[in-house]
Amino acid sequence: MEAGPATVVVSQRVKRGQEEPFREWQDGINRTAASFTGFLGTEVVPPAEDGDEWTILYRFDSQEHLEAWLGSPERAQLLDRGAQLFEKPQSQQVLIGEREERAATVVVSHAVDPAREDEFRAWTLRLTEAERAFPGFRGTEMFPPVPGVQDKWTIVFHYDTEEHLNGWLESPQRQQLLEEGRSFQDYELRRISSPFGAWFALDGGEDGAGPAQWKTALAVLVGLYPTVVLLTLGISEIWDGKLWATLLVGNILSVTLLTWVVMPVVTRALRFWLAPEPGQEAPRLDTLGAVVSIAFLTLAALVFWLVTTQIWTLP
Repeated sequence: MEAGPATVVVSQRVKRGQEEPFREWQDGINRTAASFTGFLGTEVVPPAEDGDEWTILYRFDSQEHLEAWLGSPERAQLLDRGAQLFEKPQSQQVLIGEREERAATVVVSHAVDPAREDEFRAWTLRLTEAERAFPGFRGTEMFPPVPGVQDKWTIVFHYDTEEHLNGWLESPQRQQLLEEGRSFQDYELRRISSPFGAWFALDGGEDGAGPAQWKTALAVLVGLYPTVVLLTLGISEIWDGKLWATLLVGNILSVTLLTWVVMPVVTRALRFWLAPEPGQEAPRLDTLGAVVSIAFLTLAALVFWLVTTQIWTLP
């Protein structure tokens, strides 16, 4: 059977104060990768706030072309040149084969003793069988080590929503199976996508689970509503432009403010709710976070109603 596209997920921990040199170095890596046969694209995912680990995905149309890039003298030279930028050597997971994009995906890489591979396979089969009983489960893919490229086993879990994925990651059934396979717990778990990108790149506990979709939607609304209203009021006061132009400027400003100013503040303020510490009462925190968010939106709506009806009105 013809092999499908191949992706390598590279994680690297950048030294403090080396972010700008790293960006320049990474741009050079990306340009070099793009010159190789079979290159499909790359994605650079910055670390969460106050973090230092960057994730980079390189996609090629085949395993052969990906391996040509990974083993190339050009890449080796660039890695040597940038070695001083990192706290430790980079880690990487290679995914080979065609697969449909899912709404929620987690990549887990395990270091397995070759003498225990059969035992590891049997344990992962028990994990998969348990997952089949959970809502939203779309399938599991297992990728064995690729000689000369990576020495870890990689498992990819697919669910239809982040909420269903979180349900499995936080379930007692999974915890019991992890306990049964505790000798295989030398692993890394990484989400490679999320509904709102880096806005919610939080440390969600030891298994890396992110906030449920309804929480992210409500948190975005907490940041979005006052930002849009304030920008609308401000633009209407200083610029009597055409509707299409004011909307364009307003959207550019709102996205910019949300990404670099508003959402970091919102996620930090709601962290107790979006990424609770292990052992805390989830139902109580869910209720508290929802009440706080709705109360803020209600208060903001009241303030803006008074401002726009008693102080001035929109043109």
